[in-house]
Amino acid sequence: TPETSNSFRLHSRSTQRMEGKAKNPAASVAVVAVPFPAQGHLNQLLHLSLELASRGLDVHYAASPPHVRQARARVHGWDDDALRSIHFHDLGISTYVSPPPDPAADPPFPSHLMPMFEAFTAGARAPLAAVLRELSASRRRVVVVHDLMNAFASEEAAKLPNGEAFGFHCTAVSSIVGRMDAGHRLLRDNGLTHLPTRVSEEFADYASKRAMAGQSISNGAGIIVNTCRALEGEFVDVVAEQMATDGKKLFAIGPLNPLLEATASDQGKTQRHQCLNWLDQQPPSSVLYVSFGSSSSLREEQVAELAAALHGSKQRFI
Repeated sequence: TPETSNSFRLHSRSTQRMEGKAKNPAASVAVVAVPFPAQGHLNQLLHLSLELASRGLDVHYAASPPHVRQARARVHGWDDDALRSIHFHDLGISTYVSPPPDPAADPPFPSHLMPMFEAFTAGARAPLAAVLRELSASRRRVVVVHDLMNAFASEEAAKLPNGEAFGFHCTAVSSIVGRMDAGHRLLRDNGLTHLPTRVSEEFADYASKRAMAGQSISNGAGIIVNTCRALEGEFVDVVAEQMATDGKKLFAIGPLNPLLEATASDQGKTQRHQCLNWLDQQPPSSVLYVSFGSSSSLREEQVAELAAALHGSKQRFI
């Protein structure tokens, strides 16, 4: 039997809002987003949370206090009213000490973040469980949308009599196909090669023992992916068929980028970003898009070489 709300000490403003929402039949379903504490992960789940809240759902975003502040400060394309539509919960974790970053490390993975990752995984479960139990006591359904790195969130959702969990996959679905079968026909047909992610041994061990994506998928009702059929239609179908054999669902809901919106009137979003207006003025297939990913660290001389190469190419680029 879920414990009552009086048994838990939550952020007072969030508690008051939850009590108000519980009286509204339209808010009988609560969605709880549990991001992994890395910027690209925090950002995407906050965008999804804002999209869901803009459609009238009761949405809660649960992360450690510094990462709640970080996500709110850095989110683009939404105004303050939109941010106020979400209930933010602080998942208090123990203190930790991080070493200084090593820009010359090989592989170039931000290993100085490992103490924070470890503290989050060890400490976030208990306060998240308290939030979920309180919501479970006053909602018909509690849906947990958690980063695939946060397997513990799926496990806590499974303890609720009215809960279910969906893993959130931040990167391309083609990467899932590559992990399923590095020689898959779709990869060959599209000229793609699946390469293992270059991470530190410490992080690889952390991921395999405590945050296995496969475990998160098997424990939940399915996965939500930040992609769309226009980008990865065949890859989406392959992964969806594979998951269907286990009774799971796949939802392609991307791209999660409100800056793609054309007007300022849609759900409180800001005006279209200037880079998109510039892109519309360029000839088709004429612009290089360069992205280094969330776990890359570039030394100063590497940045200079890349900048010189782009400038010397005489090509348009972002």
